[in-house]
Amino acid sequence: ALQLEYQAQLTYERAIADFGDLAPFAFIAPSEATHVQALLHLFERRSWSAPASAWNLGNVPQYPSFAAACAAGVEIEIEDVALYDGYLARTDLPPDAVNVFQNLRAASLERHLPAFQACR
Repeated sequence: ALQLEYQAQLTYERAIADFGDLAPFAFIAPSEATHVQALLHLFERRSWSAPASAWNLGNVPQYPSFAAACAAGVEIEIEDVALYDGYLARTDLPPDAVNVFQNLRAASLERHLPAFQACR
């Protein structure tokens, strides 16, 4: 989950670098940074070492057009929702993880995905 959120954040930051500080990337990239922080907090509460991001602006995809970047945003958010659906189907998650996963899933499904679907 953490790596997928890092990937989303850096992919959206790459789109901003390539196409400018345009919606929806301009408001969703900082939201993804908040998602990363929420997951890092779960690691901290358990005194676990969180993995560093495997992603940076140089290894996320670059898209040939703004529309292609928007389409990639749709796919990333669908993947996020599916990932959290898988986690939330488990019965062994602690309540704080369930809460964080539900919130991140809702943000992807209810806010980010519609914004990318409307993106042109």
